[in-house]
Amino acid sequence: MNEVKIEKKRINNAKIDKFFKNYLKKINYRGIFGVAKFSSVYNNLIPNQQKRLRIFLQSRFNEFLSSGSIICIGIFYYEDIIDCINHKTYGKIDKESWNKYGQEYHHLNILLKEISLKIARKFGGYAIPPTTETPTKEVSNVIDYFPKTISHRLVAEHAGIGWRGKNELLITEQFGPGVRLASILINIPIIQGKKKDSKCGACRECLEVCQFLNNKYGLIDYRENCRKYIYSLGLEHDVCGKCVKACIKNSIYNKVFKNTPE
Repeated sequence: MNEVKIEKKRINNAKIDKFFKNYLKKINYRGIFGVAKFSSVYNNLIPNQQKRLRIFLQSRFNEFLSSGSIICIGIFYYEDIIDCINHKTYGKIDKESWNKYGQEYHHLNILLKEISLKIARKFGGYAIPPTTETPTKEVSNVIDYFPKTISHRLVAEHAGIGWRGKNELLITEQFGPGVRLASILINIPIIQGKKKDSKCGACRECLEVCQFLNNKYGLIDYRENCRKYIYSLGLEHDVCGKCVKACIKNSIYNKVFKNTPE
């Protein structure tokens, strides 16, 4: 009986993985896929995000808490887009180039929203699109973002597709933090991943490039400092990416991350 259940889980994993890979092939991007236990993610979310899931699932919440899963999907940036972050021309920051990273951030969010909805419809789940892109000028504090979604990074961690880096982002073995994420709530027999330990070791590249990350334990809330800094940059989209680029280009894994992920 157990073997039958395991085989059913494998079949479901394979079907979803294939569906996602076919989509990636169509759009000419590379990505990553994993599954987390719903209760493990829920128990580690902040209260506002736990409340969001309870409201979202309503009468099905207890069912999901007992046996549900959360699929995590990610689409990787191209390496040339990462090169645009904090790019300098003749010693001066080239904001036109830097904006290409923000534009791709927005583009990947659109793609993830589309494919997460497709997976949800195909396999009977509920899509949770990428983190909201509410402009930073429209919020008074970084905590205003939190109730609007759930932590896709946390889902990815518990799905075992990466670990939390010192920059507080998900670090994948394929392309470091150069990935955008979305999630799908689902309750079918499926193989769930396991959380990975950090592999950052003594590497500090992401910390050295950002004064707020480097002093995150000495600030009241480094994330709020980060939000205000990003707003001050005057870029087209409210994303920075300096710690992303530092990890991919200069970290202990830079030779692994150098190529476009397979």
